[in-house]
Amino acid sequence: MYKKMNKNHYENKDFNQENDIVINVKNLFKNYSNNKGVFDFSIEVKRGKIFGLLGPNGAGKTTTIRHILGFQKPVKGEILVNGINPWNHSEIVNSGMGYIPGEIAFPNFKNGWAFIKEMAKFKAMPNIEYAKELVKRFSFDPSCKIKTMSKGMKQKLAIITAFMNKPNTLILDEPTSGLDPLMQLEFDKLILEFKASGATILLSSHIFSEIEKVCDDVCIIKDGRKIFETKIENIKHDREKTYKFEFLKDEEFKKFDSFTKKNKSFFIEINNIADKKQFIISINQENTNFLINELNKYQIKYLVQNTKTLEETFMKYYSGNENYSFKKIKNSILNNEE
Repeated sequence: MYKKMNKNHYENKDFNQENDIVINVKNLFKNYSNNKGVFDFSIEVKRGKIFGLLGPNGAGKTTTIRHILGFQKPVKGEILVNGINPWNHSEIVNSGMGYIPGEIAFPNFKNGWAFIKEMAKFKAMPNIEYAKELVKRFSFDPSCKIKTMSKGMKQKLAIITAFMNKPNTLILDEPTSGLDPLMQLEFDKLILEFKASGATILLSSHIFSEIEKVCDDVCIIKDGRKIFETKIENIKHDREKTYKFEFLKDEEFKKFDSFTKKNKSFFIEINNIADKKQFIISINQENTNFLINELNKYQIKYLVQNTKTLEETFMKYYSGNENYSFKKIKNSILNNEE
């Protein structure tokens, strides 16, 4: 049923180690009759990093992944995995790779154990001891017939078989689909452990928290085109800061209100809640000291900085609304007032 992988591929996965870029997609172009596809799409996934590909269904994530795996030939552009063209040498590329497809369809094996053992032969694995560890870790019953398994059980089986040969490169397309919250947390731990051991991971998802929690870099894809790419750390430390604070005295609230009206150029957005003596202010990072120095002149009940999220960044680019981030934070604050 499967072509068995050469054992040397399994034992010598670390070819081209001097190249820091493991997955290199350059100007990928693939169009379909319905105007779907990917268009001039480029990403670089560095060794030992987790790279997030974020977008809704139909954005082009799975099409990109199928090209990286060598399942489809690009109309234009170039793809290299560890310096190797996956379309020309898919067996070599996939021999050292773990893969979870977005839509899982298992062959008609008797049960989970039968499939695990067959995949171990396919991957030329010397034993399945680590697979047994993963079975226990994800509370999976491999004696069940595959055709009777729930969506969550099939997802667990896909995770086990993708990780069981401890690959150095992993391509994960919506990997936590169907998992309960506890198993999602366990999966997050697993991929962070693999990252710590030096693995390179491309994680495709439409779940903001999943990308934000584990990824080093993120690319937002829309209608087959890259619209934004950054490090997750940059989002957390965005230059635009939003603060909420409350005054103890009415007269000080009114005094600060006058101050903001005289110094509007220092602020991006200013909102006040007079009956609660509160302000919600958005300001550029370089003007933070200006704000704090002014607030030191008053009696402040509390001061809270609100951290920007990946969801706000995503919606800003998808909606085309530059003020989305501030409005989202403002509404969140107003819905959770002290």
